[in-house]
Amino acid sequence: MRLAAALRRSAASVREQRLATQAERDRLAALIDELADAIFIVGQDGRIELANAAARRIGGDTSGRRLAEVIREHEALEAIEAARDGREHIVTLERSDPRRFLRVVARPLERGQLLVVVQDLTALRRLETMRSDFVANVSHELRRPITSLKAMAETLEEGALDDAVAARDFVGRMHREIDGLAQLVNELLALARIESRKEPLALDRRSPMQLLREAARRMGPLAARAQVALAVESSGAADVMADAEKVGQILSNLVHNAVKFTPAGGTVRLAAEDAGTDQVAFTVTDTGVGIERADLDRVFERFYKADPARSREGTGLGLAIVKHLVQAHGGVIEARSAGSGRGATFRFTLPRA
Repeated sequence: MRLAAALRRSAASVREQRLATQAERDRLAALIDELADAIFIVGQDGRIELANAAARRIGGDTSGRRLAEVIREHEALEAIEAARDGREHIVTLERSDPRRFLRVVARPLERGQLLVVVQDLTALRRLETMRSDFVANVSHELRRPITSLKAMAETLEEGALDDAVAARDFVGRMHREIDGLAQLVNELLALARIESRKEPLALDRRSPMQLLREAARRMGPLAARAQVALAVESSGAADVMADAEKVGQILSNLVHNAVKFTPAGGTVRLAAEDAGTDQVAFTVTDTGVGIERADLDRVFERFYKADPARSREGTGLGLAIVKHLVQAHGGVIEARSAGSGRGATFRFTLPRA
């Protein structure tokens, strides 16, 4: 009886260990499946023995298939085969259509197997490019006013101070350059606060018509000076949940841009309409110079200026701030234009109340 009891305890212990091993293996498989990198285990014959979810998204059903049928880049396949010499091999691939950056790591395992990891670095490279472009653009935007201020200060020191008319002119120019620098710094700080979610929204039920009329009232004098008609089209759109101050900033920026790029005698129209069951779409449409097709997807980038002739006007940050404010409300924004000289429309959505 003691022997039977010992055997039963031993059998129970083996079952518990097997269940624990199975649970650990399931947890490991689930963890590997959640990884963003594609992971393959390749046998000695080149066939895929194991693939996680990311790998299956690349090659579909990978069971029993050769790795060369899933990964077709010859540089990657050469690096993977080279790993059979017992050393890890890494290769980075760049593809232009569509633009992608891939990193392939091949590492030998036991019994002639290979561990192959495919990492998509496209988003990381894009962020690195954006960061370097941002630093270059800030440096460029700061260099011109600083150089100008230094030149004017030196001119004043060299004798222009004794000429009252010239001195006043130089001081006025210096004030304008300083105002431009202050605007650039303020917009950079505002963009940083919005992106880091440190700019809280005071959401409340708002009437689209009220928001449009307030923006038209605020920007009316600017449009009048530019001899551009500013019209608000009547709307029966549903109320929205929005921060009135932030939406006012969005509309003011869009109207300011529309007026700036519309010749005298043109028109800027503001409108709102229901867009589906849970969104309201706002539009700012002008009859101005229009936007080239190649620029439509880039107008919301920081410092991007589609019109080189006006590259010294503004900081190039206004539309980037607009985009982030719209996204903070849970909406989307887009630019539309039929081309040069055919006007432009900026359309953004806000959630219905």
